[in-house]
Amino acid sequence: MEKVELKAWKREETGKGPCRRMRKAGFVPAVLYGPDIDNINLKLRTVDIERALHNYRGGSLMLELDIEGEKKMAVFKVIDRHPVTDGLLHVDLQNVVKGHKITVDVPVNIVGKAAGVAKGGILQQEARKLKVECLPDNIPDSIDVDVTELDIGESIHVADLKLPETVRVLDDESLTIVLVSEPTKEEAEAGEEGAEEEAQKEEEKEE
Repeated sequence: MEKVELKAWKREETGKGPCRRMRKAGFVPAVLYGPDIDNINLKLRTVDIERALHNYRGGSLMLELDIEGEKKMAVFKVIDRHPVTDGLLHVDLQNVVKGHKITVDVPVNIVGKAAGVAKGGILQQEARKLKVECLPDNIPDSIDVDVTELDIGESIHVADLKLPETVRVLDDESLTIVLVSEPTKEEAEAGEEGAEEEAQKEEEKEE
């Protein structure tokens, strides 16, 4: 689990005007909430957050906050960006306390090559992240899903996952994570044409 240190400062002003001025000055308004604390309004340097988010992978990033000398552990909960400029608008942080379970999004990592793909099937990943509940020390970097034996028409659901007892997926057990679908008529024809072209090239080489 990755960890990154971030400096933060408490802020008294709230509302659109102060937050707009804060962003122009190179800061992002944020709020820290969670067990054992009241909500704390904060501001963090925009460049620091963007750097931390550069390799951000859902629940795999733990934040070590330095709030004017006071240390807090946290994870990203909501990252609000401008719909046009993609600039950071606001960040929600959840306080992490040892012994208290937290809910985080963890990325799905597809492992292997599905048997059905070799037969012309199309691998479709339906879920990129899963919501899990666990203790802070047990947050997985990713949830690996082995698709090696997946044939055409077969799929893997949340109920099929084998995870440690310390990690519980909160998504519905019937949620499809990945499947191998049959190719459309056009895709099948294109595949046949490609195979014929390859065979013809091989024959020309032999001649």
